[in-house]
Amino acid sequence: MDKKLFEVEISNNGPRGYESAAVLEMPATWAEFHDALQKARIRDARHCENELTCIHFHGVTNAMIGQNVNLYDLNLFAQRLEALNEDQKIGLEALLRMEQNQRTGPIPLERLINLTYNTDICLLVPQASTPQELGEFLYENGMLSDEAASLLDTLEKNSRFRAKLLELLGEQHQEEHGGVFTRNGYAELGGEIQPIHEHRPGETLYFRRSGAPVVLEVRKGFFNDPSYGNNKTTILNLPASDADIWRAVGEVDAASVEECAFRCIDCEIPALRDAVDSAIDQESGMDMASEFAKALAQKQRAWGERDWIKYKALLSVAGHPSLQDALQLMHGLDDYDLRPDVAATWDYAEVVLREKYPDLPEELFQTPQAARVGQRMLEERHAAITDYGLLRRKDGSQLLVFQGSAQEPQESYEPQMGGM
Repeated sequence: MDKKLFEVEISNNGPRGYESAAVLEMPATWAEFHDALQKARIRDARHCENELTCIHFHGVTNAMIGQNVNLYDLNLFAQRLEALNEDQKIGLEALLRMEQNQRTGPIPLERLINLTYNTDICLLVPQASTPQELGEFLYENGMLSDEAASLLDTLEKNSRFRAKLLELLGEQHQEEHGGVFTRNGYAELGGEIQPIHEHRPGETLYFRRSGAPVVLEVRKGFFNDPSYGNNKTTILNLPASDADIWRAVGEVDAASVEECAFRCIDCEIPALRDAVDSAIDQESGMDMASEFAKALAQKQRAWGERDWIKYKALLSVAGHPSLQDALQLMHGLDDYDLRPDVAATWDYAEVVLREKYPDLPEELFQTPQAARVGQRMLEERHAAITDYGLLRRKDGSQLLVFQGSAQEPQESYEPQMGGM
């Protein structure tokens, strides 16, 4: 998948929120966004603990955004950044520098989003990267006062005094107009920044979502061989009828389905996007992908959030299931128990031990020893700690791992502290 612009560590506001902290990459689809919230046990994305840990966009910094911001707004900002073309990125870099010159702390996200809508408001002088070069530009284009221009007319072109005067005139102009020097030259505002974006409640503003359980991007040729195809792409929502598929084929000027490349760009279960791609690459794969999407559409009407979370937890311990395996796991969810409150192996040790010894002191838990005890108990009782919480079968039997899928070992979080 394409590289994301932001990586954000998110956690809930509880005293042990660090146990279920998750990484959210932005811009995120609706499914990716809410999957990360479920992993972190976050109920309200407007009020939670979060920190940008990685930024892949020139000119945007952690200090500019700050911590514990509204995640909806942050994701919209990432979407807006991703949509900018190269000229718009140049304008935004200048706007960000101007904004930083006027503030000492973070810039409100609503303001940052508005800046992405106003990137064409800057006046750019590409040939001016220093105050002296700016002064030269002003002089050559008749933008200085008559007195300053007349004085420069009398000076030798290569004199030190002339160079210093041009530098001073450039600095004066920059200060008066609030301009900045960027990688692409000097820039200043050419008008007022318009408040295009206004914060509004609800999610429709923040996600471009079709509502389909599986969404494919379609293009002619192969994604790894652009020379074979063209620049046309379209979207195909699954489940799809034959007419829908042929419409997509026609929109990319392909003669048949075989001439098209399909890539899953959104799925109700983000972890299964690769499985969708794998299924489509195989013979009759589109039929399997469509069948899986149809099953997901049925579950959208029948399942509540707890069912979706339990299903994701079950998928996560099943190794790397195919779509056929994923379909099988949809049945029998009632045979499993999920406890979101158990996020670490020491939590499990505490749950089990307190059943017999309810008065055990808190100091016994959240230690390396308790973590190891909890890990042994998980293995003995055929349970697993997933990103969504503790998962186990109600009858105590082993969790299902599909043949050929290697279940990754569970890692226990062991803090650096003394013994019990």
